[in-house]
Amino acid sequence: MGQKIVIDPVTRVEGHGKVPLRLDEAGKIEKALFHVVEFRGFERFIQGRPYWEAPVMVQRLCGICPVSHHLAAAKAIDRIVGIDPENLPHTATQIRRLLHYAQTLQSHALHFFYLASPDLLFGLDAPKEMRNVVAVATEHRNWQERASCFANTDRN
Repeated sequence: MGQKIVIDPVTRVEGHGKVPLRLDEAGKIEKALFHVVEFRGFERFIQGRPYWEAPVMVQRLCGICPVSHHLAAAKAIDRIVGIDPENLPHTATQIRRLLHYAQTLQSHALHFFYLASPDLLFGLDAPKEMRNVVAVATEHRNWQERASCFANTDRN
């Protein structure tokens, strides 16, 4: 029988997860699973609510992409009330597109500073206790003092 490897925790996604891998005798991956251990229950607690509340409620599904969930629910409501998304007024389409682009920018910043910064600052071989934003904040708590040298330079 082959070897079993478990990646736990998966640290660069929203929520908690682990990936168990089963290797065959040759060291090739035979089976890979992705376990997410959270139950949120959004499907249940939006049942029976007025449909126009859905966009505000479902944006809490994810801490990284709330606007995407909000816009998806808004598009679903368009369909419920008989509006073809292709027939929305130009201004409404542009506002939705602007919201989506702003969320994409925010999401990339969140990923860079919160999810990727531990790898960038501590290295990929850092212990898992260090691979989180709290460790980054603790280790680099005086960043403002170091950054102030740039703010105090004469720019004339």
